[in-house]
Amino acid sequence: MEVTNSPVSPFPDKLIVALFLFLNSIDVTLIGHALSLSMRVDLATYYSKVIGEILIYAEKGFNIMVNRQWLEQPPQAPNRKVLKGE
Repeated sequence: MEVTNSPVSPFPDKLIVALFLFLNSIDVTLIGHALSLSMRVDLATYYSKVIGEILIYAEKGFNIMVNRQWLEQPPQAPNRKVLKGE
């Protein structure tokens, strides 16, 4: 509630990055909703561009979390050739 003179952040980096990723997902959802309701072609184009930029930004945040081992890598699709024995 108050500004402190401490050089140490009161919140851990992991929490801040997770918050940004959560806000990115909300942004994409809300802009996607606006895109579905917009009847103007110019706004639809702009919304699509913004969604793409948000996803690029979210990917960078996701990679930070994976590189720092704050988040496990998501499950990958199985390699069908290995399962088949080739």
